[in-house]
Amino acid sequence: MKISRTISDERVLLVIEGRLDASWSDTAAAALEEAIRSGRARIDLDLAAVSFISSVGIGVILRANARFRAAKGVLAIVSASDGVRDMIRISKLDFLMQAAAPVARAASLATRFGEGWSGELEQIAPATERAEAACVRRGVVALDAGTIALGHFALAGAEEDASGHFGEGLATGGTVVVAPAGAPRPDCLSSSPDGEAPDRFVRFIARDALVVRGRPAIRGTFERSVLHRLTLRGLAKALCDAAGSAVAFTAIGECEGVLGAWARVSPDGWDRPASGMSDGELRANLRFAGEPMHAGESIAVVAVACPHAQASTLPPEVAANLADCGPLLMHAHAATVSYRPVPRTTRDILAAGALLAEQPLRSVMHCMHLEDQSSPGSETAFVRGSFWAMRIGGAS
Repeated sequence: MKISRTISDERVLLVIEGRLDASWSDTAAAALEEAIRSGRARIDLDLAAVSFISSVGIGVILRANARFRAAKGVLAIVSASDGVRDMIRISKLDFLMQAAAPVARAASLATRFGEGWSGELEQIAPATERAEAACVRRGVVALDAGTIALGHFALAGAEEDASGHFGEGLATGGTVVVAPAGAPRPDCLSSSPDGEAPDRFVRFIARDALVVRGRPAIRGTFERSVLHRLTLRGLAKALCDAAGSAVAFTAIGECEGVLGAWARVSPDGWDRPASGMSDGELRANLRFAGEPMHAGESIAVVAVACPHAQASTLPPEVAANLADCGPLLMHAHAATVSYRPVPRTTRDILAAGALLAEQPLRSVMHCMHLEDQSSPGSETAFVRGSFWAMRIGGAS
C-alpha cells in the first residue's frame, strides 16, 4: 500500500493505492488519525487506485468517520475504483461518496503571525478595549463565559468549606478544573452553557488567583512547523506583540508536552509562597514533572503574559503574580485531557470549556520552564490549536 497526503488550509487529501485489507488496516488507520489531528475541516479520500477493500478496510474508514464527525468534520470518499464502489454499495455506505470540492472559507480579516511556526489571527474587538484583570487573595469567583482565571482553587460552596482542598486550577469557557492536593484525580464543574442563567454559574473559592473578565479581542489558530517547536512562551510573546499590550489568553489544542508542578499539600497550609520556599520545602509541598507529560493528548492553557516594559500598566497586584520567563512576564496553568480534535474552524471560547468538561481529565498544573531553552523538553509546547486573547493593561 502507498498513501500520499496533500494538506491545505481547510482540507486533507489522502490518496491510497493498493489493497486496503487487514494487512494494511493499521497503516490506513494511522494515516486517517494523522489527518484528523491536523485540525482541518474536511478529509477527502481518493480510492481510485485501491484494487481491493475488505470489511476490515471499510471498518477503518467508518471508525475514522465517526471520530471525525464528533469533531464536526466531514470525511468523504471523492473517488473510488469499481471494486471499492461495489463494496461501498453492498455495505450501504453510499453517503460517504461525495464530489471533490474545495471548502469555502468565510471572509475575514485574518493575518499571519508566528516565528518559525505558523499562525493566523483575527481582530474581533476594538484595539482600545481592555478586559478587567484583578488578583483575588481569597474569595468566591462566579464563572461565566466572559471570565478566565488561574491560581489555587477549591470546589467548595463556601469559604469555610474550602480549607485543605485547594489545588492548581484554571477556568475558561464556563468550566473550572482543579487538581486538589491529595486527591487521586482532577475534578471540574461547568456553568450554564447559554450564559443566560446567573443562578447556574459555577462558583468556586479562589486563593492567590488571577481573574480576568471581558471578551476576547483576538482569536485564531496556530501550528508548529517541521523545524520549529511551538512553545507556550513563544505563543505568549507572539500574542503580546500582535495585541500591542499585555494579554490574558486561553489556548486549546494538541499537546507536545506539558512541564510544570502541582500541589502535594493544600496551598492554604503552606507557611510561605512557593517563590520563598527552600528546596526542601518545595519538595515537601509540590510535585514536579521530571519531563514533559501528556504528549498527544489535548491541552487547555490559561495564561496572563506581559512584556517587561509594560508591567507598570497592569494593576500592581496582577504584575506581582507574573514570573520572569525570559522574553516576557507570565503566569500560566495547563489542564490536559484525553485527546479530542479541535477543528481550525472553532470560533467560540465555549469550546474550551466543553473540551475540559467532556473529556477525561489527566492533570492540572502550574506551567514551568527550564533555563536551558535548547532542550526539547524545556517547557510546555503545542502541536497545533486555537486561542482567544483579551487585551489588558495599557497600550504600547
